[in-house]
Amino acid sequence: MIKCTVLKNGLKILTKASKANDIVAVGVLLRMGSRYETDEQAGLSDLTQHLLLKGTESRTAEALAVQMDSEGIRLSASAGKDYGAVALLTTSEHLGKGLELLFDVLKHARFPEDKVVQEKEMVLRRIKARRDHLLSRAMDQLVETYYQRHPYHKPILGYPETVERFDRARIVDFYRTHFVPNNMLFSAVGNFDDQALIGQIKTKWGNAPMRPLPSFPEAALPVRDAPEAAFEERDNHAAWIAIGYDAPALGHPDYAAMTVLDAILGGSMSSRLFAELRDKRSLAYQVGSHYAVHPDASLYAMYIGTSEERFADARDGVLNEVEKLRSEPVLAEELRTAKTYLKGTFVMGQERNAAQATLMAAYEFLGLGYPFIEEYPKRIERVTREDVLRVARTYFSGPYTLGAVRPRIKNAQNLQENGVSEGT
Repeated sequence: MIKCTVLKNGLKILTKASKANDIVAVGVLLRMGSRYETDEQAGLSDLTQHLLLKGTESRTAEALAVQMDSEGIRLSASAGKDYGAVALLTTSEHLGKGLELLFDVLKHARFPEDKVVQEKEMVLRRIKARRDHLLSRAMDQLVETYYQRHPYHKPILGYPETVERFDRARIVDFYRTHFVPNNMLFSAVGNFDDQALIGQIKTKWGNAPMRPLPSFPEAALPVRDAPEAAFEERDNHAAWIAIGYDAPALGHPDYAAMTVLDAILGGSMSSRLFAELRDKRSLAYQVGSHYAVHPDASLYAMYIGTSEERFADARDGVLNEVEKLRSEPVLAEELRTAKTYLKGTFVMGQERNAAQATLMAAYEFLGLGYPFIEEYPKRIERVTREDVLRVARTYFSGPYTLGAVRPRIKNAQNLQENGVSEGT
């Protein structure tokens, strides 16, 4: 049973005590990430999170690492599009020590100047590596073109020019602004005493004052009346294509039906895209889909890697599979398989306490509420063939957006022949 506690300063605590094993997972979510960054801040959440474990006022990075190793404690920090996360994994025996370290980095991170310089260099290398990865670059082209001025258009890592401008003072200011109780949610799953754990969090955070939070950037999707595309030429022999459509937001009634549609179209090894374009027609090195679901503006993306000479065939093959979904209901067996796959992976994904802590926190943080962890399988089971057809017609009838990376030959001519206008 999940228990929810809210402190007077706005800090929320979710706990699920279980004696199934001796592992305890504690997660902290913070409202930060690409959705809440301005263009000038792109990558600041990610950089701050990577520096969080590089030392505190009382522990150097080395001392922190030694204590974690010696006491069986794992701490990690990350940032995404919709939130940042700090995670603790330990045993019941060392939970007290683990919480001590967690509270230390949440309240007293120091951000040493030399670590800032080192981490910025590492982020710049990761940005370059992502740009060199052709599928990732095609997907980024799609995201940037689809979202345009919406905050989701920014990469989580940021841009070289923004990362290079970040200094220690700016990182410290960001940390002090965002790591406040009314911007945080704690979640814990494992073998612990509910009241004792909540008491420890209250002791450390109960008297921390609420602070004003920064305003969020405006979020509006562009209105499209024709397909848009962005292409990048590379000196390589393969072409990578990513095609995207509007998709329902996380809290939308169509969320479950779109999730089932995704499993049927491209979200599994038995999906239509895989079976038709890779196995049957040999058009793809790799093919699949990704439902990038967010609390507001979501994107449904399909991707395929192919040869330059089969670019048009691959693109048209993806669009033909979309058209089939719009034209007629899926087979009853496809629907049953998709539901079984989704419910099974959902249950297996919660085998570990850390996954449960993250999932229930994310549902609560993103507005669905933590009880959705029990509701999700029921929503999937209720989806019908008619729901999938309706959702396909609702979201796949508008103009698509395309991002691609392809060899540096015949591009302009081929794009015109393919009937897609090139964007930026």
